[in-house]
Amino acid sequence: MNNQNKMKRDFFPVTLGSLKTDTVIGCDIYLLVSNNGTSSYVLYCKGDTAFENDKRELLVRKNINRLFVGNEDQQKYSEYLESNLPAILSDEKVKPAEKAKIVYGTATTMLNDVFTEPVHKNIVRSQTFAYNLIDYILREGKAADNLLKITSHDYYTYTHSVNVATIGSLFAKSMGLNEKDMKSFCTGMLLHDLGKTKISSRILNKNGPLTDDEFKKIKMHPEAGAEILRESGSGFNDEYLVILQHHENCDGSGYPHGLKKEEIHYVSRLVHIIDIYDALTTRRSYSPPKKPYDSLKLITSEMYNSVDKEMLKSFIRFLGGYRG
Repeated sequence: MNNQNKMKRDFFPVTLGSLKTDTVIGCDIYLLVSNNGTSSYVLYCKGDTAFENDKRELLVRKNINRLFVGNEDQQKYSEYLESNLPAILSDEKVKPAEKAKIVYGTATTMLNDVFTEPVHKNIVRSQTFAYNLIDYILREGKAADNLLKITSHDYYTYTHSVNVATIGSLFAKSMGLNEKDMKSFCTGMLLHDLGKTKISSRILNKNGPLTDDEFKKIKMHPEAGAEILRESGSGFNDEYLVILQHHENCDGSGYPHGLKKEEIHYVSRLVHIIDIYDALTTRRSYSPPKKPYDSLKLITSEMYNSVDKEMLKSFIRFLGGYRG
């Protein structure tokens, strides 16, 4: 070990489980070493060389699970995780809770890219991630417990979308949806607010009530998102409906088309409930997060006619199994 870095740079921690043997990580990996009261980041594996098994085994023997990457390489590390996600999630040596954190972190970084630049290649990345997420949920018995523990309580468009996709996919599994449909609809849930990229951040982040004109612009985002998806040439059909219909209400009072229950796709009705629930349970610029029980009580008392009643009952039972 050499190339000591005397705390002059900023680093972020990564776990040993996120690094796959015999892969080129693409960014330098460091250890934090203390000596005579002084801490230094010490280069352990160069980014352009393979992370070999003997390096991993040395860390395992020394019971070291926490390594570091320079902040300037955060994007490279995120790209590495995204590319190696299937292998990481199928690795029995990686603890379930660690897998959940890797899944959630990868999703938020990927969706941040999608919402920053909603072009074909990024939209396809969301589909690849959705397929990996569903494979993980179907294979990992503890996926629900671990994923529900780490959903973010701070509201950003991309973290909200990850929350909706995560909770929605777990709920869809409990409802008995098949694997093919789960993968399609998970992609749609990740992208359900894609149209908000066409709305001013001033309106999206406004600290207070929206004016009538501002709310009219907000109500344009389902159609805007569906249009972005269509123009991307991705050929996503079921996903298109989730984006377009997730603000339709069963009583016909929703938007953009005022559809009633029987006209709204089954999964769009599912997403509608989870979209409301996550918005209520996350911290907004104008409102603190509500507790799950209070959020469900509010939906039941004030929005009952706008949601699919039987699906809401199933969702409450589903959450009861994990969040009490």
